[in-house]
Amino acid sequence: MYIKPKLKSLARTAVLKANYAFNNYSEVIWLIGDGRSGTTWISSLINHDKRYREMFEPFHPELLNQLDGFVPHQYFRQHESHDRLTAFATDIFNGKFTNARVDAGISNRSFLYQGLLVKDIFANCLSYWAASQFPTIKPVLLIRNPFSVALSKYKKKHWFWVTEPLELLAQPALKEDFLLPFEDVIKSVSRENNYILKQVLIWSIINYVPLRQFAPDSIHVCFYENIYTQPSQEIAKLLQFVRGNRQSSLIDISKEVVEFPSRVAGPQSNLLSGTSPISSWQNEIDPQVIDRGLEILCNFGFESLYDELSMPNLKALTKIHDSA
Repeated sequence: MYIKPKLKSLARTAVLKANYAFNNYSEVIWLIGDGRSGTTWISSLINHDKRYREMFEPFHPELLNQLDGFVPHQYFRQHESHDRLTAFATDIFNGKFTNARVDAGISNRSFLYQGLLVKDIFANCLSYWAASQFPTIKPVLLIRNPFSVALSKYKKKHWFWVTEPLELLAQPALKEDFLLPFEDVIKSVSRENNYILKQVLIWSIINYVPLRQFAPDSIHVCFYENIYTQPSQEIAKLLQFVRGNRQSSLIDISKEVVEFPSRVAGPQSNLLSGTSPISSWQNEIDPQVIDRGLEILCNFGFESLYDELSMPNLKALTKIHDSA
């Protein structure tokens, strides 16, 4: 009984390696974002035509031996040398690396691919370093309302998240380059010991860092809320960033694909419960916690990133980019 699944796994690995040998992974999308921000679901929309081989969180620091010694949301400076990480990242971004968990996506049942779609939730602070080392990859930053993210993590406390913002402050280079002006805020929120507020702060840090590092034209920033309301139009914009003139401005993602729950969706997910993934958090988080969360966001320049309807304000990104 065990032989058949093992043979299937070996056959699948052989297919993936054959595509690597034929250089079928030259186009690389790297989708990064916070946990519970919708990265897995958005991956399925990007790969609606099964064009890409999907790689699921290859930079997860707890599940891969190649990342022993690395911390969640590891930060490296742009030109910092790290031979072990560079070798590992090379095998990821050229498609040579295979792993049962990383390659477990349902889309990876095809035989022929035209690129890679790498998805990560612990790589925001690593992304600028990686993009500098591997300039052909196309980084995409997915942002979702921080209160939605924090609430979803709260409901999945048993999953692996960073829950203490002091851990980010403990990275000397990250502190020196970005977090020193926020040291008092980070320590204060840590003392308050509110799970939601800690996650809002962590969200602020790991989105602030890449937004300050990347030039606007070198990364595609997209919002979960916009993709939820206009999936075909928003994914078309994303793919135009990736492929340039080779991508039509019109695509049609079927309702079946849009409404299919991601592999990490639980029974409490908005898609399965029928509640709004955009605004339902407003009814579940204490108003005083929301007010305090907004104060935290204000420190990082995110105070106007979302309007009263919980929809993103793209102009707010300009302010953050311009302050870099």
